[in-house]
Amino acid sequence: MIARLLGGVGLVLLTAGAVRAGPLAFITDQGANALSIVDLAQGRTVQKVKVGQKPAGVAVAPGAARVYVTNPEGRSVSVVERESDGAYRMIANIPVGEGPLGVTLDRTGARLFVADWYTNRVYAIDTKKLAVTGEIPVGKSPSGMAVSPDDRWLYVANRESDTISVVDLASLHAVAEIPVGKSPFGVTYDPNGPDGPRILVANVKSFDVSVVDPKTRRETRRLKVRKYPYVAAVTRDGSRIFVTNQHDDSVSAFDGRTYAPLGVIDACGYPEGLLIAPDQKSAAAVCWMEDNITEIDVKTLKVTKKISVGSNPRGFGQFIAPDAK
Repeated sequence: MIARLLGGVGLVLLTAGAVRAGPLAFITDQGANALSIVDLAQGRTVQKVKVGQKPAGVAVAPGAARVYVTNPEGRSVSVVERESDGAYRMIANIPVGEGPLGVTLDRTGARLFVADWYTNRVYAIDTKKLAVTGEIPVGKSPSGMAVSPDDRWLYVANRESDTISVVDLASLHAVAEIPVGKSPFGVTYDPNGPDGPRILVANVKSFDVSVVDPKTRRETRRLKVRKYPYVAAVTRDGSRIFVTNQHDDSVSAFDGRTYAPLGVIDACGYPEGLLIAPDQKSAAAVCWMEDNITEIDVKTLKVTKKISVGSNPRGFGQFIAPDAK
């Protein structure tokens, strides 16, 4: 799936005619080589921006002034920036590795980290210089990542190693590997677990989610889900956990305090990326086969809305600004 083709030049395909109410979601449309910008309040796509080849991962900077998109087939990261008129435009395409996939920012937005599926490395990028400043060897086929709230640690899922790497962000060296389930992919850091901070790791081929204690660096439990889980999302207070199940067209829900299963929601075709909306009222799942964002009420566990986006959306990563309200 991840080939080696050069990405193209970005441009704005359409702009919104109405005033944006926000917050905005930034969805990678792999089938259209584009980024769909979605106003979640209005429930519609307000702009599309051309990016590199087969975009997958996405990281939105605080304030949504910038968006970073990985292009596995273009071997690049596209940088999309908000201009003075509020429209977004691609301003740079940074060459990175052989198959950049997962992407995340530190909490300040000063450093970008890109996981490369083929080189088994994480690349560190200075977001001011827009240049690679370091390489970190990790496990095989790194994918999802998460940064600790204090910007001290980076956690990297190594799909073909069945581990997550712990990277010291001061030295840019991996200092530990933690065994998890089979084929880990999405990684979520939750500071508000019942026993303190926890890391949730979606294990694609063991059909479960590992709960990892970042202090002891040990797996503490597994949550059984459906086929091919992609990523987990947690409400801000840690009270609800949701997991997209790609091959089951569903989302699993758990009590975030007791880990008791709450139900399985028949969501959409091939759900992948997943985040909790800024108002904490809904979980937003990006649906690859239906070309939409499906919103699920976090209390009733009912599907409440579907918003059309571009072709084959992925939304792998922080597709809503972390400080959006």
